[in-house]
Amino acid sequence: MVKKILVTLLLALSFTVIGGQNNQAEAYWGMVVNCREWITLRSYPSTEAASLDRIPLGEWVWIHRGYYHDGFLSAEYNGQRGYVLDAYIKYVKE
Repeated sequence: MVKKILVTLLLALSFTVIGGQNNQAEAYWGMVVNCREWITLRSYPSTEAASLDRIPLGEWVWIHRGYYHDGFLSAEYNGQRGYVLDAYIKYVKE
């Protein structure tokens, strides 16, 4: 729970610094589902892309709205921005 709060605060701060506007409508939390152990955070939207990190089943990721390419969503996990397959993300309303 503390980890989720810290990640949320850091992401909110980074969006404020980068965007300078309220970006709440542009991102949301998603949970990793429909996999055995983990999914891959990739460097670009392709299964051929390099792996940046493994995201365990049940873990929370920050999803950036407005980006969807060939089944991939833009996401952040452990301070890294990359791409995850949409089929493995359960959307969570705020």
